[in-house]
Amino acid sequence: MATPKREGKIPKFSEEQILLGELTPLRTCFDVNYYDLQIEVHPEDQTLKGTVFIHAIATANFDTLQIDLHPNFEITSLEDVHSNKALSFDRKHRAVFVQTSHKKGDEFILKVKYNGAPEEAKKAPWKGGFVWKEDTEGKPWIGVACESDGASLWWPLKDHTADEPDSVRMTYTVPKGLIGVGNGVLENTLENKETTSYTWFVSYPINTYNITVYVGDFTLVQDSYKGLGGDELTLNYYVLKQHAKKAEKHFKQTHHILKVYERIFGLYPWYKDGFKMIESPYAGMEHQSAIAYGNGYSKGGLFTTDYIILHETAHEWWGNSITVKDLADVWIQEGFATYSESVYYEQMLGEQYYDISLRRIRPSIENKYPVVGVEGRRWFHFRKHSDVYVKGAWILHTLREQLNDDTLFFDIISSFYDQYKYSLVDSQDFIDVVNAKTGKDFTWFFKVYLTQHQSPHLEYEISKTGELTYRWTNVPASFDKLKVKFNAQGEEIILTPSTTEQRMQIKEYTPTGSYRFLKQSLYSVN
Repeated sequence: MATPKREGKIPKFSEEQILLGELTPLRTCFDVNYYDLQIEVHPEDQTLKGTVFIHAIATANFDTLQIDLHPNFEITSLEDVHSNKALSFDRKHRAVFVQTSHKKGDEFILKVKYNGAPEEAKKAPWKGGFVWKEDTEGKPWIGVACESDGASLWWPLKDHTADEPDSVRMTYTVPKGLIGVGNGVLENTLENKETTSYTWFVSYPINTYNITVYVGDFTLVQDSYKGLGGDELTLNYYVLKQHAKKAEKHFKQTHHILKVYERIFGLYPWYKDGFKMIESPYAGMEHQSAIAYGNGYSKGGLFTTDYIILHETAHEWWGNSITVKDLADVWIQEGFATYSESVYYEQMLGEQYYDISLRRIRPSIENKYPVVGVEGRRWFHFRKHSDVYVKGAWILHTLREQLNDDTLFFDIISSFYDQYKYSLVDSQDFIDVVNAKTGKDFTWFFKVYLTQHQSPHLEYEISKTGELTYRWTNVPASFDKLKVKFNAQGEEIILTPSTTEQRMQIKEYTPTGSYRFLKQSLYSVN
């Protein structure tokens, strides 16, 4: 966990990344409130053909707007629905610049017809795209993941995390004999001559990278969960037919996971849309109310808890209900979800959870980059390291240690969730809740742990006479509030180091005694 000699290098961003990442006037001039996707999935040649209706309202006067679609796809028509007028457009990388005029307050609908072969995922879900596989019976088995790369990898939209539609309808047409699964509730199934169309509806706000499709020879395993608020939650598991019995038994653990998370964070966010897991041809992904499950029904986790179920379910609160405005702050999604795993194990183990979960993952912290990335560039920098997961979780644990008041800490977490559920956040929103709940300004804490890549280094020395000398070496002077535990032959002493050298005489010092700093917080001891 030591700070590396060289800081990670911020890449030179491509024009495509800038066009995807920046909220220019061409994107802020309109707000999308509803998408209607009508997409045919063709496994035989691994192509898509679709029509997407984009329902929006103008937030400013404009004569051009930007939507996004991967250049692999041909746009065969683009029109304004109200006027039934074809619209001119230009393309650069994924950006589609549409010539259409509206005044602030105008409601309008764009209709986009397109077709082509989507990018194939190099390593789903981390390197996004479509996954085209066959199951053990030789039937098509298809999925998509695009969190880091954006949904414009496979359908046309305003592709920025800062604009969530209020609802979405998805109709997936697939070869007869297969099932097409999407987010939300199944509204309708239409049998065609050689295909079947499945229409799904999401009745809540949803981030566009969470909108998804799965295609396979699935069977439905049904269950239900009685929520802590008294409501019944539908649990639907779409699994490959040959795994139905195994899935029915394996997914029972979902009940306890949901119960723990509801008790700590608040009620499950999507009662109207239900809870689904779909067996997928890649490891997993937190698609809202339609989680991708591809962990092979593993029993290798602690207490036979399946890591994918545990982590991806946590994302229904952290990442799906609360979503970051820009991927620069993705630690709020991944760090909170990773810490949720630890919270779950704490409920199972008590204090032993620290050694079982947190201490185990701590060595993977690399400190190459600041936890908060570069805004406006759609740069998901966790591809190079896991700090947004592990260091993000440890930032929360360090805050908990500093507060030394679990009631207050979990009140902060649940209050943050309750205040911002179904909405978009950034790091400052969380800091504001911490400050309000504690009555103190923790800006000094988050500035170091979020915006500098190094962990604080504590330099110390014990003289032959037992004088302890200590100081921080790589933090601003405002970091003089962090409490550090020092163990002197079994006696625990709380110190608050500063960047100025401090001294303390150790009582009853013996050269052969045990003296060490306890690393319950994110710092390195030199």
